[in-house]
Amino acid sequence: MTTQAHINERDRIPFLQKLMFSLGINMDYVATGLITGVLWMPFFNIGLGMSPTVLGIILMVLRFWDAMTNPVIGNLSDNARTRWGRRRPFMFVGAITTAAIYPLFWYIPAGLGDTGRIVYLTVIGLVFFTSFTVWSMPYYSLQMELTPDYDERTRLTAWMTFFGKGSFLVGSWILAFVILLGGVALNQPAVFEGHDGFAGSLLRWLQPLLAVFGSNAADEKPVVVGMRICSWFIALGILVFGLLPAIFVKERPLPAVIGKKDREPFWQSVRDSARSMPLWSLISISFFLVLGSTAVGSLGQYLNIYYVFHGDLGAAAYVAGWKGSVLVTAGIISIPFFTWLGEKWDKRTVVLVMLGVSMAGHFLNLFMMTPEHPYWQLIPGVTESCGIAAIWLFLPSMKADVADADELKTGRRREGSINSFFSWFLKLAFTASMGIGGVLLELSGFDAKINDQPPEVLHRMMWLYIALPTVIWGIAMVSCWYFPLGRKKCAEIRAELEARRGQR
Repeated sequence: MTTQAHINERDRIPFLQKLMFSLGINMDYVATGLITGVLWMPFFNIGLGMSPTVLGIILMVLRFWDAMTNPVIGNLSDNARTRWGRRRPFMFVGAITTAAIYPLFWYIPAGLGDTGRIVYLTVIGLVFFTSFTVWSMPYYSLQMELTPDYDERTRLTAWMTFFGKGSFLVGSWILAFVILLGGVALNQPAVFEGHDGFAGSLLRWLQPLLAVFGSNAADEKPVVVGMRICSWFIALGILVFGLLPAIFVKERPLPAVIGKKDREPFWQSVRDSARSMPLWSLISISFFLVLGSTAVGSLGQYLNIYYVFHGDLGAAAYVAGWKGSVLVTAGIISIPFFTWLGEKWDKRTVVLVMLGVSMAGHFLNLFMMTPEHPYWQLIPGVTESCGIAAIWLFLPSMKADVADADELKTGRRREGSINSFFSWFLKLAFTASMGIGGVLLELSGFDAKINDQPPEVLHRMMWLYIALPTVIWGIAMVSCWYFPLGRKKCAEIRAELEARRGQR
C-alpha cells in the first residue's frame, strides 16, 4: 500500500492479521449487500411478482430490527471477558449461523399466498439479521481497536477496501450469472446461443446437474431458479469470510486500568454515546451518505433495465457486470492515491472533497445513461463510485478517532457501544432508503408486468434518480464541515490518554 516508516512498531498491525481481518470485510457485502442492493427486487418483484412497496416495507422492518439489536450486541461484546477475547467468540458463532440461514430466503415454500410469503420473508429475515449482527458488531468494533495510530487506522481501512473490491466485482456479475444458471437449469435454448467452444460445452455438461433445480419450475423465471442454485455458493462465502478474522486475528490487550473496570450497564452505554458530539457529526455524514446512495439504488437498476434496455433483464445484467468490473478496477487503482491524500491532509478535508466529486459524477448520469450508448454510463459510474469509496475508506478510521476522544471523556474503551450506536443510525438510513426505494418506484408509475415502460414513467424515474442523492449529499457535506477531530487534535488526545494510562 504505502510506506510505514513513520509508524511506531508497537502500533503496526502484523501482516497476516491485517490480511485475514481485511478479507473478513467481504462477509458484510456477501451476506447483506447482495440481498439489499442487487438481488432483492429482481428476485421477489420481477421473478415472483411481489409488490415493490411491500418488499420495501419488509426490508425496512428487517433493517430496523437489525438496528435495534446492534446496541445490545455491541454492549455485550464490550463487557465480555473470555480467554479468546471480547470480540472473536461472537464472530465465530455469527459466521456459522448466518451462513446456515442464508439459503432459506430463496426457498419460499410452495403454496403460500401473498400474506404467507410476507410472513415467511419477515420471520427468516429477522433471524438472519440477528445472526449477522452477532458477527458484524464485534467485527467493526475490533477494527477500531487494532491500532491506536492515526494513519495506521486509515491504512487498515485501505487494506479492507482493497480486498473488499473482490466481493463487489462478483456482485456486479452475480445477477447475470444467476440468470445464466437459471436458464441452463430450465434448458432454455436461447441461453446456449453464442456460447461455443469450452463455455458452451461446460454449460451443456452442467445442464443435467442443474436441471434438478428447475425440474418442477417450468413456469418460473430464470432469475428465481438461478438464485436457488447460487444461494449455496453465497452461503459458503459467508462462512469462509466470516471465520477468517475470528480465527486468525488477535485482539489487542486492554489497558490494565480499563480492563479492571466494572461492566458498563446497557443504558449508561447508550447515554455516554449520545453525549459524544464528534460521534454525532460522524453519524450525520454517514446517515445522509447512505440515504442518498441507497434510496435510489432500485431506480438506477430499473432505469438500466427498462430505459436503457427496454425490459431486457439479461442485457442489463450483462452491462451491469462490465460496469461493476470497471468500477472495481478504478477503485483498486485509486486506493494508494486516497491513502496518500489522507496522510497529506486531514481526513475531514478529503471526505468533503470526495462528497463533491460524488455529486458531480452522479449528475452526469442525466446525460450519459442512454439507450443509444449504454456503456457511456461507465463514466459517471467511475467518478461517483471512486468518490464514495474514498469516503468509506476514511469514515471507519474517523470512528476509531472518536473512540479515543470518548475514552478521554469516559475512561472506558467502548468500541462496541460506539460502533453499535453509530451503526444504529446507519441501519436507520438503510431502513428508510429501502422503504423510499419501493415508494419511488410506485410514484414513478412503474409496472413490473410491462416490458416497455411509458416514456413519462421513465422520465420521472430519471429525475428522481438524479435529484434525490444530490440534495441529500449536500446535507452530508454540511455535517462533515463540523467534524472536530483533525490530525493535530487526535495526536493531543492520544498523548493525554497514554499519560493517563502510564504508557510512554
